[in-house]
Amino acid sequence: MKYFVSIILIVYSAAVMHAQDVRVTVETPRIVRVGEPFQMAIKVNADASNPRLPEMSAFTVISNRGRSTSSSVSIVNGNVTRSMEVAFNLIVQANQEGTQEIGAVEVTVDRNTYRSAPVTVQVVAGNAPAQPQQGSGGTTNQPSSQQTQSDNREVFVEVITDRRQVYQGEPINASLKLFSRLQVASINPLDFPTFDGFFIQEIETPPLRSLNQETINGVPHSTGVLRQYVLFPQRSGTLTISSCNMEVGINQRVQTQSRSIFDDFFGRVQTIPRQVTSRPVQITVLPLPEGRPASFSGGVGQMRFNVTLDKTEVNANEPVILKASISGNGNLRFVDAPRINFPPNFEVYDPRIATQLNAATTAGSKTFEYLVIPRHGGTYKIPAIEFSYFDPQTRQYVTLLSEEYTITVERGDELPGANVIGGITREDIRHLGRDINFIKSGKIKLYRAGEHFFGTWNFWLWYLIPAIFFAVTVYMRRKYIRKSANVALVKNRKANRYAAKRLKKARKFMDNAQKEQFYEELSRAVWGYLGDKMNIPVAELSKDNAKAVMEQCKVESTLADEFIDVIDDCEFARYAPTEAGSDMSTLYGRAVEVINKMQKAAV
Repeated sequence: MKYFVSIILIVYSAAVMHAQDVRVTVETPRIVRVGEPFQMAIKVNADASNPRLPEMSAFTVISNRGRSTSSSVSIVNGNVTRSMEVAFNLIVQANQEGTQEIGAVEVTVDRNTYRSAPVTVQVVAGNAPAQPQQGSGGTTNQPSSQQTQSDNREVFVEVITDRRQVYQGEPINASLKLFSRLQVASINPLDFPTFDGFFIQEIETPPLRSLNQETINGVPHSTGVLRQYVLFPQRSGTLTISSCNMEVGINQRVQTQSRSIFDDFFGRVQTIPRQVTSRPVQITVLPLPEGRPASFSGGVGQMRFNVTLDKTEVNANEPVILKASISGNGNLRFVDAPRINFPPNFEVYDPRIATQLNAATTAGSKTFEYLVIPRHGGTYKIPAIEFSYFDPQTRQYVTLLSEEYTITVERGDELPGANVIGGITREDIRHLGRDINFIKSGKIKLYRAGEHFFGTWNFWLWYLIPAIFFAVTVYMRRKYIRKSANVALVKNRKANRYAAKRLKKARKFMDNAQKEQFYEELSRAVWGYLGDKMNIPVAELSKDNAKAVMEQCKVESTLADEFIDVIDDCEFARYAPTEAGSDMSTLYGRAVEVINKMQKAAV
């Protein structure tokens, strides 16, 4: 039943597809440049054969990018809807200037011929230079004159700034932008520009995945922003933004002969690398005018100033928080804390600085938070706090004042340690230069006259004990070096330790029923112990040689035979059939026993 329903749906959808209208459309850019390749897409909402192009004397087909098909079937309330689209993609190049027409394209669907509507394309000159767009007041707006004076360059990159003349500290918005009148395939930055004399705040720029289309003086360009910056000039004079070098891959047509435009055109378009270099950009930085106020701390822009105090009535030794906030638009990052004249009996801690800046602009705020602790009772005044900045629009310094604050401090529980420092109050600290203070106070340890540490038993022990310890250390170290120099002796002493490690590993293989690994590791343990104990090199380690060396070392013949038998059984079990090998636990016990016997023999 399931298959029957599926067949009915397919037949029904095919009938619906056949009954629907066939549409043929041609899609091209509205404006193209002479000699510039562009894409021409022929789309049909049915399964069509290769299209037949009209006479196009004003255009040349460069390549055929092939056919692509997409389809979908949807069932809504029992109604089956099937849609299909076939696209033929061509790369075409315009040859003549003016308004050119692409005639009707014909396609065949089910032996019926369908035609598209004609398409009109505006073709502009290929070597027309783009012209600068100047803003009012002599300020160059984007795109700037440096960007658009492209002459005959087909691909170029430029550093675009929103202004060329600023005051020291005034922020500048800059961007690195690519322009191309050709088809860009890849971008590979080699050297980004350097900004000597500027503090750089880079703005996060999304990766350039596609280019935008812009028309400058009637000429279409593909453009893309590579990087964005906010620059803060740190000194006056003429500062230069250096050139940027990059490699841009351009798709170019390769002249070949073909019989049909729908043949295989692979290799007709190649990616050619081009080295492009931006022009250096010069910025004129004006020095700040003379007559700076005493409260000026480097702020340039348009700013606001606000001061708050969390409370004006406190007890002694209770904290008070004062916040001085500077907000607005400018170089807030470089603004220093304003000068505040706190009363002398106030303990003031270094301010906590909180900066909130918009990464894409120069707007934000900077707050200085002071923790202040009054130590004595009384009524105190914090004078009005003054803050000054330079406004580049009015070209004048602006001074802002906060209100004056009066703080009433009750005596409360004053801490002795907080009010007195070595018997001196904070108020008295200012007069230390005119008063006499004690050099040292408190308990002083005295010694009886004529008593000296030099020459006593304690004095000589301080020298004797380290000398004895040093001599013992040197003796033990030399003894260890002599033993280590004898390689054979070292191997002999460590043979049992190495064998124990290998036997432990073989035991794990035995517990996991890994026969091949068990016999291999057990053989290594016995051979390794024998080679280390008898000082037999690995290259000379064989049964005959091992037996001869054991006879020289006066090892009992029965013990030597046991060693050789264990080795033979291990090798036989490794290469014998599965059921022919010896019992693993029995062989393991024999190996442990024979190694213990050899160790007790003290060879």
